[in-house]
Amino acid sequence: MQDIIIQINNFLKKNAWCDFEVIEFKAVLKIGGKTSFENKYDIIIIFEDVYFFQCLTNWKTETNSESFLIPSIVEQRKINIHYQIERGHQLVKILAEDVEGAMYISARKVSVEFLK
Repeated sequence: MQDIIIQINNFLKKNAWCDFEVIEFKAVLKIGGKTSFENKYDIIIIFEDVYFFQCLTNWKTETNSESFLIPSIVEQRKINIHYQIERGHQLVKILAEDVEGAMYISARKVSVEFLK
């Protein structure tokens, strides 16, 4: 999972800006990111077997710092206990620009597609 997080943050650092939005939540949760004003996604992050998510439907990212993280063990434990997240799910922390606090998604598998 750490490799996926690194790939996402490296992609973001190569762009002046990136706006994300939830584009699908059925069997999987898909989040699309755009780095231009065109009506197409440049990155799609796919979360499979989602147990819990707490995030905005759309947000801006600060591309010159890490926006996608794996929380510390202490933070993971606190959230996992509070929301009774089942074992086997990995917690991802997302930091949005101009938003106080973090967003979280807990899923068994995370993958990324780069379309740019």
